[in-house]
Amino acid sequence: MNLRLGVICPMQSLNESPFKKVAMHYRSILLISLLFFTSATQAQELKSAEEYTQRGISRFEKNDLDGAIADFTKVIEMNGSGQEYCYYFRGMAQYRKGNTTLAIDDLTKAITLKPDPRFLDDRGNLYARVGELDRALTDLNKAIEVSPQYAKAFGDRGLIQLMQGAVADAEADFKKCFELDHTLEPQFKAAASQLKQHTISRFLHEKPSDVEITKFSWAETPAKALVAPSSAPISVSTTGVSATGTRVLGNPGGEKGEGGPSQVLNPSGITTPYPRSESDGTRDFIDYKFNVTIKNTGSKTIVGVKWAYFMEPKNANSEALSYLFSTKTNVTPGKEKTLTDSLNSTGRSASTKVPSKQSRDLYNERVAILRLDYADGTSWESSATPK
Repeated sequence: MNLRLGVICPMQSLNESPFKKVAMHYRSILLISLLFFTSATQAQELKSAEEYTQRGISRFEKNDLDGAIADFTKVIEMNGSGQEYCYYFRGMAQYRKGNTTLAIDDLTKAITLKPDPRFLDDRGNLYARVGELDRALTDLNKAIEVSPQYAKAFGDRGLIQLMQGAVADAEADFKKCFELDHTLEPQFKAAASQLKQHTISRFLHEKPSDVEITKFSWAETPAKALVAPSSAPISVSTTGVSATGTRVLGNPGGEKGEGGPSQVLNPSGITTPYPRSESDGTRDFIDYKFNVTIKNTGSKTIVGVKWAYFMEPKNANSEALSYLFSTKTNVTPGKEKTLTDSLNSTGRSASTKVPSKQSRDLYNERVAILRLDYADGTSWESSATPK
């Protein structure tokens, strides 16, 4: 599929196992039971819409897609009961066959008959697969409006918002999803990580023609900060920005404007209370300094650079880390300059994930240029840059 960020989103509601659960759920709604059908009646020619519905569900579960489509079509033609579910299952069978447009059409008919949150959630996922993210978001918003406790809709909406670059909103949706159903956390975290890694690939393949990255690095640097005499916890900002305007792409903390957990990571990765008063009224912290050296290979002076430092896990099940920086500079044609920015302990969310010396070998590190501003007022920007 061709999404805005050029990635394939592993939407959970379109996997095989959820289909089986939904199928079992709708069996009871349709009041159909296998107890009513013996092997003798199965061998006979089907006559009632209920019999076609039952066989259609059975064929769907066995992945006999053409047979399922034929049976659900027959029920619709016979004006049998539970038409919305017939359209739903026929649409899902069309999806499995690769007929996304037909699948969306059938789900639209199902939603017209019954705005079930599952129908809306699945149509939203289908819209996302064909790149219609705004329509996908509308369906997921509606699914949540219809059923505010439907956890998976929050998770799926989080993925859509991640694809649109609305990272803070995505994280809020994931948090709500996991609060409602903690069993969904592993699959959605894996999906979000995979999405971020695909996004990284998109960033790295779209490069400006007049800048060359010659080297990059990061380092832990010890720092001290004044603390109040009291040992009571002090809330820290969760906006995920450094003193120089850094915004963290990967895992910003809680809701907007809300104080984060009173913790900070030390060099060993052990969580310790923040802050803890020392005898001299200061507290030791670790700041993370990121550097990239660029060479201006073009003909115009560069006065501003938006750049991202990516850490791709070598283990596909681990989470990618990514940090976005905006740096004012002055790099004349033919010259080379090192840009530096940092994640300061006192300016980042305590829940922001940071690298450590101990975990360095677990990642492949990359840097991408997302935007260049020139002295003449013009600019270059990657189409994948978060807004």
